[in-house]
Amino acid sequence: GGVWHRAAPLWRGLGLMADAVRAIRGEIRGAGRHVVTMTGELADLFPGREEGVRQIGGCLTAVLAPEPVRYFRPGRAFAAELGPGAEEIASMNWLAAAEYAAGRVADAVLVDLGSTTADLTLIRDGRARPAGRSDAERLADRTLVYTGVARTPLMSLGSRVRVRGAWRNVMAERFAATADVYNLLGLLPEALRPFETADGAGCSRPESARRLARMVGEDYADGAPLEPWRALAEHYAVRQRGLLADNLRAVLPPGFAGPLIGAGSGRFALPAAAARCGLAYRDVDSLLPAAPRATAGLADCLPAYAVAELYRRAHADR
Repeated sequence: GGVWHRAAPLWRGLGLMADAVRAIRGEIRGAGRHVVTMTGELADLFPGREEGVRQIGGCLTAVLAPEPVRYFRPGRAFAAELGPGAEEIASMNWLAAAEYAAGRVADAVLVDLGSTTADLTLIRDGRARPAGRSDAERLADRTLVYTGVARTPLMSLGSRVRVRGAWRNVMAERFAATADVYNLLGLLPEALRPFETADGAGCSRPESARRLARMVGEDYADGAPLEPWRALAEHYAVRQRGLLADNLRAVLPPGFAGPLIGAGSGRFALPAAAARCGLAYRDVDSLLPAAPRATAGLADCLPAYAVAELYRRAHADR
């Protein structure tokens, strides 16, 4: 077994996803079947959710043929056809991860923090217990937080920041993103490199400093000290942890004592968010297979592994 992880920026065209899947399929060689949970059906190249599900599913069926494809539908049999009811398949990747974790821990809050979003799901008495399921419902109940460690524009993290000890307004432009923050702090994982940059330039630390400086109306000159911009990056990292903690407090029931289980490529930011809420932190690696080769990379793409395990369990006696 193993983990293959490829970038597929859907907003640039469905062909890029097809190319990524073909590349992975070529490396796997001989998979008997494919089990799918998806996100991305609301990318702006699709007119709506149902059409996004149909096009993504059609792309996967074509690329993976003649091997069968099955789609994750929570609480029901895996679907062989997309058909009506796209809402049962669309953006259920977070629930696949939570159902897997609920089979291994009785009480916890699972937080899957990736490049773009954070999914917060309560697990009580060994069952995933989401309040809402659709994106709209989860945005309302605060279990879907549109903040991540790579693609989040920094202007979304506040209109004023502290620079060299003084507060100033921020430019409401997409000059920099959270990838620049964690790149400058030396925390951005390799799974998120190279990252898409706001100015189309490279991913070096000086280039990240240049983009952060623009947020507050300054220029960074090559060779100048990075320290002021590392300090600003830390300021933004603290802001993001605070945003996560605020949403966690709104989601957790009174007296909740279960640990926060961190998953996703951005989970390095979660121990500090858990501490802000008085929760113990537990990495999702502790819920995964023990063999190092098997676990490498699984926590970064937990929904993909989870849906495969859920399918295996459902068909173990068949």
